[in-house]
Amino acid sequence: MGVWYIVLLSVIIGVVTTEPSPSNPSLPLDEAKATVESRVLQRVELLLQTLSDKLIVLDDRVDEMKREIGSLFLVQNKTNESLGKVSEQLQTFSTSTAQQMVNIGHQSGRLAEDSGVYFMRPDPSKDITFAAVRDWTNNHGYGDNWIVFQRRLNGSVSFRRNWTEYKQGFGDLRGEHWLGLEKLHMIVKSRRHELLIVLEDFDGVIAYAHYDDFQIGDESEKYVLKSVGEYSGTAGDSFTHHKEEIFSTHDQDNESNCAKKYGGAWWFHSFFCVFSHLNGEYIKGKTNRMDQGINWLYFRGQYYSLKSTKMMVRPAE
Repeated sequence: MGVWYIVLLSVIIGVVTTEPSPSNPSLPLDEAKATVESRVLQRVELLLQTLSDKLIVLDDRVDEMKREIGSLFLVQNKTNESLGKVSEQLQTFSTSTAQQMVNIGHQSGRLAEDSGVYFMRPDPSKDITFAAVRDWTNNHGYGDNWIVFQRRLNGSVSFRRNWTEYKQGFGDLRGEHWLGLEKLHMIVKSRRHELLIVLEDFDGVIAYAHYDDFQIGDESEKYVLKSVGEYSGTAGDSFTHHKEEIFSTHDQDNESNCAKKYGGAWWFHSFFCVFSHLNGEYIKGKTNRMDQGINWLYFRGQYYSLKSTKMMVRPAE
């Protein structure tokens, strides 16, 4: 800015010094010089004042532009926030809509693999469709896609049922239930299936038993336990002993009155009755009655009734 002042001053001095002399008589040299300097100074002051005013106006304009730019940034930020909220709302709407579509699909029998309860038709030659629970958890490293056919949780459903009820199924698919022997037979008869049993005691200890070839007969064979295959797991093998035993209920007690003695229904052992019995009376923990309640001999012994159980099948690879 100082350079411009010097240039401007030089121009002004040049202009002033070239002005024609007035018609009045000549002034002494010193007085004339003083007069010229005074005029130059007046002109310079006037120009400086004008320039200062313009600079003030310019500064005001710059401040105004800064405020406008700040307002623009504020508007942009608010716009970005609004767009972010709109995006979140759209995402929520999309997720909600997708879930609603899954629910609708589930209710109409579609999207089976996306839902806990779904409809299945295990025998393509027969027009028989029924609902079942599919378990999609990892299940102790054995993977997902299991069909649950038995579930005990809290004793809310009585498992002291007759032959017809065990054949057809009972309970709540989303809670305690027995899918039904006829449905179970339809599922496993067409190809080899594996069986996974998950057990829990009242101390929160979970154990499991896996069998690689689970087969049962039809009703004419009293749903006999034809095969269980090889055992693996942490619960101990309390199921292989029941192989080749027929299913019994209190009204069709086919093996030495075991169903009447121990309640529920099972593939009771023809001599010992119970090495395992997961459909027994719901008793909480320790009991003074041997083999009563929900029993798995090699997990918690003969005098302990388990808290929860889950029996599942799926096609073997």
